Formats: sequence, C-alpha cells, structure tokens
Amino acid sequence: MASAESQKPTCPVCNLADQVKTMEAAYNSGVERCAPPDMPIKKVSMLKIIFPCTILVGICVFLIIVLVGSEADLGPYVETVLVVITLIAIITVLVLSYVAFQRVVQGDAEATERFPAWDRAMAIWRSLYYCSRNDIVFDPQTKKQVSNEQLASLRSMDEEQAAQQSAAMAHQ
Repeated sequence: MASAESQKPTCPVCNLADQVKTMEAAYNSGVERCAPPDMPIKKVSMLKIIFPCTILVGICVFLIIVLVGSEADLGPYVETVLVVITLIAIITVLVLSYVAFQRVVQGDAEATERFPAWDRAMAIWRSLYYCSRNDIVFDPQTKKQVSNEQLASLRSMDEEQAAQQSAAMAHQ
C-alpha cells in the first residue's frame, strides 16, 4: 500500500497525495463531474416503422385465413383483392424493414467514426487525477487544475474538440 501511495501524484494546491484519486476511483466514489466520456452511440428506432407494418400484415393474413379459408362464398374478385392487398402489405413491410435496417447501419457507421475521438478523450480522462481535499481535478504532468468546462467538453467530445482538448491539456 505504501508503494501505491508513493506513486500517486501530489495535488497542485495542497502538495499532498493522501486524498488524491484516479478519475475512475473518484467517479466510483460518487463524484459526478469525474464521469468518463460517453461512448459514442447512435440510437435509431426501428419499432416505430416495423410495429405498425407487422400489425397490418397480421390483420391481412388473419382475413385471408378466416375469409378465404372459410366456406363462405365471397366471390373470386373479393378473394383476389384480399390476397393482392396482403401481398402489397407484405412487400411494403419488407421495403420499410430494409429502410429501417439501413438507418441502423448508417447510425452504427456514424458512431464508429467518433471512436477515435472517444479513445483520445478516454486517454486524457485516465491520465487525470482528483483531489478530494480540495475538490479539484488536475493533470499530474503539468500540475495544472482542469476546469469544469474542460471536463464537460471532454465528456461530450467530437473529433474537432478532441484535437483541441488534447492540445490544450498538453500546453497548460
């Protein structure tokens, strides 16, 4: 335990290391502003498109089974119209499912493009420390305090902000 204490950097305000924690340890102990950067995700809802279409196909199939399969004589034209409407509904559902799937794939591709910026943000976040005595976050290499604005921009990082944040942290 003594070797772990000696490896911790000292706080730039109080010059002590006894209350210094990694950002992860600080966040796990309840310090919300020490939260890690959010992993890039893109939520695309397929349910709004697929659910109504599924209900429509289900109703059409039910009507075919009940009306065409029954002994009632509806006439060949009514039965043909019902089958054609059902086939159109099924084709429409397939097309809308394809469109919804393409939206999900596009959302995943957009999220994947933001992974390098997130990796850089996580590297910066892992290098920072928190002093619970002075309630500050600091960079142990530069011995500079990190502001709440810098932490907020680190958490909601895009590609351009990642380069600026990395450069700003390195030059402080």
